[in-house]
Amino acid sequence: MAMIGPADSLGEESFDFMLCTPDWFASHMKSNIVEGRHYLFVKDFNYEQLKTFIEDYCAKCSANSWSEVAERLARLGKWEFEDYTEYKPPPAAW
Repeated sequence: MAMIGPADSLGEESFDFMLCTPDWFASHMKSNIVEGRHYLFVKDFNYEQLKTFIEDYCAKCSANSWSEVAERLARLGKWEFEDYTEYKPPPAAW
């Protein structure tokens, strides 16, 4: 999970991804074809390299609004507000 937020304001939102090695992934495949969205593959786990990769990815995601940036970041990890729709209570019945 990476907690990321706009540089010019407070707050952050979560972006989740599955970090795995190719060997781990191959041993856990349940079918011959698997979608790869929100997966990051690493040869070896190295926290500093992973952190640098995510920071560089974030630096390349610029847009006119935080929502647009978050949509781009959601290609890397599942955004906590991905597919979110605001709850609207039904009209009151009289």
